[in-house]
Amino acid sequence: MNRKASSADRGRPAAGPSELVRYFEGLHGGAPAPSEPSPYKLTSRGAWARSRPAHLYYFFKKVGLRSCRLLIDLGSGDGTAACTAGLFTRALGIEADPDLAFRAVNAARHLGLDARVGFICADFYTQRIRNADCLFLYPDKPFYALEETLAGWQGTLLVYGPHFPPRKLRPAAKLTCGKETLSVYRGWDTDGGMAV
Repeated sequence: MNRKASSADRGRPAAGPSELVRYFEGLHGGAPAPSEPSPYKLTSRGAWARSRPAHLYYFFKKVGLRSCRLLIDLGSGDGTAACTAGLFTRALGIEADPDLAFRAVNAARHLGLDARVGFICADFYTQRIRNADCLFLYPDKPFYALEETLAGWQGTLLVYGPHFPPRKLRPAAKLTCGKETLSVYRGWDTDGGMAV
């Protein structure tokens, strides 16, 4: 059986938090060169904006992400959140934009996280996202259809930023780091609301 050689197989250790932060901040620090990725991009499915890896690391540590078996990043962009999650657990990024998905694969490979972090180029609504016990979303618009899709799901939804709160759900916790926020939603009941 052939299997893809991972960074661990090649003897390269996976990056730690500081290397990961340096890598992604280096990609987006200052005015990007023409060959560097921009911190914003319009895609066929909406807008992508970069996340701050140091804040994501803080949030993921605070929510105890190590206890999750799989985090799926919905609309993973350049891979910042999925790679950061890969420091704690297995992670999968789903990104509809081929250029951003390619950047994310390269980031995981560069950081030596490709044994724990994978990416697929697809619309996350077409994927079996309910197989994960944790989902991450940095929404660029209301995500009411996602709320309906997750009715009855017993996992944890992490929503980065305050701009588009869900319609039916109340957060179990709301974390802040600098000016960034992360809302934590857990335990849907069959009506799509939070279980008591």
